Formats: sequence, C-alpha cells, structure tokens
Amino acid sequence: DEVLDAIQERGYSCQVRTYPCDLSDLSALSRTLKEIESFGSLECVVFNAARVDGKPPGEETIEAIEADFKLTNLSLYHVALWALPLLKTRTSSLPSLLVTNSLLYKGPYPPFMSLSLTKSAQRSLVRSLNATHGSDVHIGLITVGGMVSPEAKNLNPDNIAEKAYEFYKQKRGSWGLEVEILE
Repeated sequence: DEVLDAIQERGYSCQVRTYPCDLSDLSALSRTLKEIESFGSLECVVFNAARVDGKPPGEETIEAIEADFKLTNLSLYHVALWALPLLKTRTSSLPSLLVTNSLLYKGPYPPFMSLSLTKSAQRSLVRSLNATHGSDVHIGLITVGGMVSPEAKNLNPDNIAEKAYEFYKQKRGSWGLEVEILE
C-alpha cells in the first residue's frame, strides 16, 4: 500500500502485486516466475535476497552455508536465466537486473562468515553476467556499505532507494556496473 500511495501521490498509476516465494526452493521459484511473467512485460528486476545472520568460522554449519548459497546465488542465477531473455526484448526502455550487495567482499565480517562468502560469490556472478549480457541489459550492483538504519545519514532506506533509482535511470551506453552507498 505504501508503494502504491507514493506512486499515486506523484500523479502516476500502476498495479502492485506481491508474490510470496521461498527463493531457496527453486521449483517454487520457477512457478512464481511463470506467474510474474503472465502479469505483463518485464522492465526491471531488483534482487535483494540474503540471510543476514550467521556464526563465525568454526561455528557455522556446512548446511547453513549451503542453504545461504542457494538463497543468495543459485536463486539469483535462476532469476537471471529467466529474466535476461525477457529483458533483452525491451530495447526501447531501461531493461535492468540490479542486485543489492555489500562491502563484505573487501572486508569479511567473521560473525557473518556465510554472508561474507555468499556476497563475494554473488558479486562475481553479477560481474560475469554483466560481461556476458551487459550490452543488452543493465546488470549492476547496488552496494550498501554498512548497516541500514532510518537514523543514518546515507544508509537510510529513503536514500538507498533514491540512489538505486538514479542507478536504474542511467541511459543505455552509460550503464555503470555499480553504485556504492556509503555512510
């Protein structure tokens, strides 16, 4: 409702639908993507899935790490395989696959070892997708450099949304690989 209200306040209209899905269940994800596809044309996918929790090395279980890779990386790859052919047909718009990420690839945080691993791998996946498909689709990273808080100067939800929107609005031919939002 908040999204729809904000859009209408700006004089626009749209339909907002939500699709609950366990992204780590790739069969359920396939069904959800089919349902989304039947809604209409696709212009932008923003992928923001991760488990922000964990344990330090020696305490985190292999099963938890495996589940995190499935949630953060395999589901992203699954979504990309589905979305890229659809986005490539949008030559007159701003076809985009944007993925939230973090600075954990630069400086892992031991208490969140699994998140550090998955975000580093996710970054590599996005860079690979960009190298392969980046001339047809804006494929990029929205890198959030720390904990998000409504009280933060830059790392607050409103600022992050504004920076993400500016990144999305980049013109074809000037697409960047990454926007970093730092405090």
